[in-house]
Amino acid sequence: MPNSYDYSEPKKLISDARLSSYKNSLALKTDAEILGAYSWNLTLVGAFFPLLQLIEVALRNSLNEIAKSTIAVEEGKFWFQSIKHTQETNDSGQLVNPEQVKKFKEKFKSAKNGAKKSIVDKGNNPDAVTLDQIVSQTDFSVWEYILDKSFYNGSDNSFIWPTQLPKAFKKLPRVNTKNPMFHQRDAIRRRIEEVRAFRNRISHNEPAWRVSDVSKPEEVIAYLIMKLDNMLELIYWISPKFRAYVHDVGIEDRIRQVLGMSEFNRYIHTFETYNIEGISDFVSLLEQTNSNNTRSYFQIEGRQGILSPCRTKLLQ
Repeated sequence: MPNSYDYSEPKKLISDARLSSYKNSLALKTDAEILGAYSWNLTLVGAFFPLLQLIEVALRNSLNEIAKSTIAVEEGKFWFQSIKHTQETNDSGQLVNPEQVKKFKEKFKSAKNGAKKSIVDKGNNPDAVTLDQIVSQTDFSVWEYILDKSFYNGSDNSFIWPTQLPKAFKKLPRVNTKNPMFHQRDAIRRRIEEVRAFRNRISHNEPAWRVSDVSKPEEVIAYLIMKLDNMLELIYWISPKFRAYVHDVGIEDRIRQVLGMSEFNRYIHTFETYNIEGISDFVSLLEQTNSNNTRSYFQIEGRQGILSPCRTKLLQ
């Protein structure tokens, strides 16, 4: 895009207040760079969302399957109404549900109401609501709350944790402490909380990074690669085979491609264009493109083109 382009209208419509986050955290100067970084973030968000959706679906299905197959329920009830949990004493000496248990129950109540409304909207009987319909309406936070310590009791096998933890998560986190499953459960819960907070951030048209923590593009990329690695590790804890699937279908490679300085530079209009003078130059650029998982820009006799990487090696 030529430097003479008039950016006044895009700046006005997006707003200086929103664009200032990109200017300050990435040390950018020109309007072309700032608006380019804004567009780069939009591409990042679009690349991350499929991974976040897969994490939520995998968690939901894994935990729901374990719960419904192991928790004893009364006739006409669902497992989330019968799951055992500890209680705590309030200031009046009364036994009450801990805060995370309250949130868990409230979220499932809301999901059940949402499922019933959906059934009514289709002209059907809401009393026929199924567990699958309810679970499909649950908020991501439900699957964080269920891993709270209130649902853990190492001396009572009727509690879902720790007895079912190795079934819900095929590869548990490594810990070097006493009572390892208690801490493994908490490590998973904290990781889900981190992923959920990241998803909430990018859902509100904010930079994918915390502006106060960075001052240049390299720091932003390092921060987001750490977030990506943590998400992939959570998927690995759920299922190593599912982790391999995520790699195989290209979701991981796509995110890592966008999280490169070469792609960032493309958005702020400072990318390098390679001049191809023969087939050997083209083959060399192709090998570089695949090896680095980056898009490469070239020209042959004044005609411009783009090479996209092809990464076919499966995760071992």
